[in-house]
Amino acid sequence: MWMPSLWGRRILVVAAVALGCLQFFQGSFLHCPGWICGDNSSVSGGHAEFGPRPGEAYLSVAETARARGRGKPKVQPEVFGHSRRNGVSLWDSTGLTLRKDVTFRVNGSDVLVYLHIQKTGGTAFGKNMVTNLADPFSGKKTCSCKATAKRCKCYRPGSNTKEWLFSRFSTGWKCGLHADWTELTNCVDHVMEQRDRSQRRRYFYMTMLREPYRRYLSEFLHVQRGATWRNSRHWCGGRFALSSEIRPCFNGDTWDGVTFDEFLTCPNNLAANRQTRMLADLQLVGCYNTTIMEKTQHDEIMLNSAKENLRNMAFFGIIEELDDTQTLFERTFGLRFDSRLNGSHEARGENFVLEDKQRAAYELKNALDTELYKFAKELFDERVRTVGRLFQQTITSPEENSVPDY
Repeated sequence: MWMPSLWGRRILVVAAVALGCLQFFQGSFLHCPGWICGDNSSVSGGHAEFGPRPGEAYLSVAETARARGRGKPKVQPEVFGHSRRNGVSLWDSTGLTLRKDVTFRVNGSDVLVYLHIQKTGGTAFGKNMVTNLADPFSGKKTCSCKATAKRCKCYRPGSNTKEWLFSRFSTGWKCGLHADWTELTNCVDHVMEQRDRSQRRRYFYMTMLREPYRRYLSEFLHVQRGATWRNSRHWCGGRFALSSEIRPCFNGDTWDGVTFDEFLTCPNNLAANRQTRMLADLQLVGCYNTTIMEKTQHDEIMLNSAKENLRNMAFFGIIEELDDTQTLFERTFGLRFDSRLNGSHEARGENFVLEDKQRAAYELKNALDTELYKFAKELFDERVRTVGRLFQQTITSPEENSVPDY
């Protein structure tokens, strides 16, 4: 029987040890993509198949860029999955009572993260956050903006490097265009660590919601005019979505001129139940692989996850209730807008009328968003009442609460 020489045996031993070390460090320290090392135990009722099927491939970053005709994507996969930070809630487990042990502090190590859902009035609200917010005691603006700049600098008081706001108009789309909850919670900490390594941060998430039909119609009209969000990354479970999981609804660069029926009937149109999907932990349902569980189970898990994440957010507003949204924001974070925001959001499509058949098809397609909005509206109204009662207490008992601790 052939036996390797002494040096041959030594080389084999070294190679085996090196391979073992690589596997150890990969599991312990290095990020291992979910489709390789993914733990499917968190997927209820099934085993998530995160790998491609025979004959199917992952859409690489370069391939995605070429397919979309946009050049090299700005967001690389390396920014995701290093450490997941779900955020700090300012509300108790019921979501109805403000916690007394947690306060958001601009001058501390806290970061406000804005989850911007398309067509919810987020652009107008986001601009107001960087241009019109001020410290209520000093009167100083919390962000510095130049007329020629796309983004504003939102630094902590006394600092020229430490940022307190993570949003489109401050940091930019660092976690991807309109990054959802799954993307943000797996990306924000890594991005902020690269920008400031001096301290450990707490993250407070916020978002805006809109009545589902008005939001869906607004997105339809936006797309009909030629707009797209083709550079959205759809990262989940350690990878970007497969080419077969999110098939485009149209050929070419835009879907301009699309009819409502065409928009409604495309099976992969992400406009349907967008608010629910963007607020849910998509890893619980196998990300964008819809074949691993029954649709009813998939929808139930996603809806419950979206409700839980919304309840645990530090703040959410409703664009139809802009006055109350402003009040709730100001009294939650202890910041003030320079002026009332009512009227800063421009509604479109109010005269667009659906036929009965179209309306029924829309309601079927967007049942999750309808249920989520009903839940959100009830929770929002109760939170508005809560901060209203606290504000009245500070007025009637100034000696006990000279500085409202919101």
